[in-house]
Amino acid sequence: MKRFSALLLLAVWSAVPARGAVQPDAATFRETVVPFLQKHCVECHGPQKPKANLSLHTIDGAAALGKDIEKWKAVAEMISLGDMPPEEKPRPNPHQAGAVLKWIKAELTRAGESFAEVEQKLRLPHHGNRVDHDALFDAGRKALASSPARLWRASPFIYSAFGQRVEKDARLGQPFSASTAEGFKDYADLFVIDEPTIAQLLRNARAIVDIQTAAKNGVKELMPLVDANKAPSDEEVKRALGKQFQIVLQRNPSAEELERFTALYRKNVTDSGQVIGARATLATVFLLPEALYRMELGQSEKDEHGRQMLAPRELAFAIGYALSDAGPDAALLKAAEQGKLKTAADVRREVDRLLKDPKFNKPRIMRFFDEYFEFPAAEDVFKDLNRGQWRPEILIRDTHQLIQYILDQDRDVLRQLLTTNLSFVNYVADPKAEGGARPARIANKKSDKPPDPKKPPKPRQMEYWDLYNLPADWEWTPKQPIKLDSSQRAGILTQPSWLAAYATNNETHTIRRGKWIRERLLGGVVPDLPITVDAQLPDAPEQTMRQRLAITQEAYCWQCHQKMNPLGLPFESYDYLGEYRKAEPVLDPIATEKNVDKKGQPLGPVMRDVPLDSAGSVDASGDPKIDGPVESAVQMIHRLAESPRVRQVFVRHAFRFWMGRNETLDDGPTLVAADQAYVQSGGSMKALITALLTSDSFLYRKAENRQE
Repeated sequence: MKRFSALLLLAVWSAVPARGAVQPDAATFRETVVPFLQKHCVECHGPQKPKANLSLHTIDGAAALGKDIEKWKAVAEMISLGDMPPEEKPRPNPHQAGAVLKWIKAELTRAGESFAEVEQKLRLPHHGNRVDHDALFDAGRKALASSPARLWRASPFIYSAFGQRVEKDARLGQPFSASTAEGFKDYADLFVIDEPTIAQLLRNARAIVDIQTAAKNGVKELMPLVDANKAPSDEEVKRALGKQFQIVLQRNPSAEELERFTALYRKNVTDSGQVIGARATLATVFLLPEALYRMELGQSEKDEHGRQMLAPRELAFAIGYALSDAGPDAALLKAAEQGKLKTAADVRREVDRLLKDPKFNKPRIMRFFDEYFEFPAAEDVFKDLNRGQWRPEILIRDTHQLIQYILDQDRDVLRQLLTTNLSFVNYVADPKAEGGARPARIANKKSDKPPDPKKPPKPRQMEYWDLYNLPADWEWTPKQPIKLDSSQRAGILTQPSWLAAYATNNETHTIRRGKWIRERLLGGVVPDLPITVDAQLPDAPEQTMRQRLAITQEAYCWQCHQKMNPLGLPFESYDYLGEYRKAEPVLDPIATEKNVDKKGQPLGPVMRDVPLDSAGSVDASGDPKIDGPVESAVQMIHRLAESPRVRQVFVRHAFRFWMGRNETLDDGPTLVAADQAYVQSGGSMKALITALLTSDSFLYRKAENRQE
């Protein structure tokens, strides 16, 4: 079902004049707003028992008078977030909704009201699906894409790589954090640099400069500045400052910068002495915005549409950081300096080169899959088990190895990720080991001693290949990947790492598994949990998960849970560790009551197995061809993998990761072209990335991204 573009509305709002400049617009209210409300809102919010006690049939258009401001805020928020009208009602045209919200924003601004919180919320990664999918992939729609001119704060990974590059021996505290919200962790709009961050950055800068200017093994060009017995010459000062700019910013200072920093050096020395003043000046270079932010302002000349292409040096860093935490390599910087990084063709040449270069480390490609699937979160979920040590890093490593194997083939990548029954099991690549690999954990040693009949047998400790449901006599082999049972396993979503991540410490999490399918594969929207709702399933260990979920079918809950439960229930075939099962253990109250010793003391709970019902369904997916009942997770995954919509939703998520923002309707041509590149290349991830990094959305910046 269509959802109109909330992000379109944000762009429309950015075009509204500042407070005090907007005059009342009665004509738009009468001709645009009133018909919209009558068509989409008044049926539920009219004179007869208005829902949420919000009546709109008599709402006043003069918001500046104050009478209906709170009502207008509520209307704007519901339309912006896409929560109203309800999904079962006809969806508004995105452009009509944009016109209504533009009017509301103007009137609220005229009244001195702010709507910034909702605007910021819509920029968060997990709100990206609110943009209308069909409108985005309308190949006939014309639009001009660009990204906002922006300063994108360095990620923790970029800062760590920066520290290693400038001074690997320095022990630096991490000043930056990553997002803890759902979705991708590194968005341009998510972070600012506050006072505590500045304090840590300053400590780090001082630590690096102390090593750079140490008597032993210091940087040669910097040493004259810290010679307490001899003042450096002007030439030595300029040479030292130039060297520090090269180390930190990978460029020479401009004449203006050189003059300014030389003056700062002289002042610092006068105020604090030769050594302290010099070190303070050198540390200042580490605090320049260019050292802390990705500068993406667009410094080329404006085109006829008001867009500015990233300048060559900006492009070098944008390309480098798109693939690597270390930024551009020497060849990229050289191309920028020589004027060979000015066109989309130049960018394609460099992106192709880097993607083919095995020596250029590209960790951000794997990080995309980490954050898209979120299986590394298995390390964050404590598991309550009594059959061995929980070591999720082994399972995570296996999944990484599988993803890399599929990426190396680079054919039909998404389908393979979703449907393959190949897997690496307890695998560590090791060129020194026989076969080039070794097991991630040594198996339990078998004892030659016969069991003592007088002692109860010890339960066998869990080996991590147990979770893959391999035959009992299976022996570890370096010849991997191996084939798992295709009726039990299909791709990443049936890897133990993913299943364990989407579970609790001792039971499965049907709702979270279904939510992931709805949002990451189908591009749907699950509203945020209301703060008034206690989202707890009944504590009923004698019931199956399906029985406990029955409470969510109450009318108020089912509005959201109908989007998740039917998609998550097929995954009940896998327990909280990711092991396949055909029965679900539940408490047997009668047997537990009888389970006592001779003195009548309880001996503990007794469990019984209930045959598992793994049936579910795909509903309201946006692709009628894949809607309908399913008998298992494997069947559902294979069906979803065939859907063009699922592929397009995957492209949307790739866009968000590499652009560092949510998509808008104007990005439609970028998404269509990226999807076509992926299809025409036979499902190549490299082709998809190249299409994104050579798109107008990546190359161009605009101070005001205004949707037409």
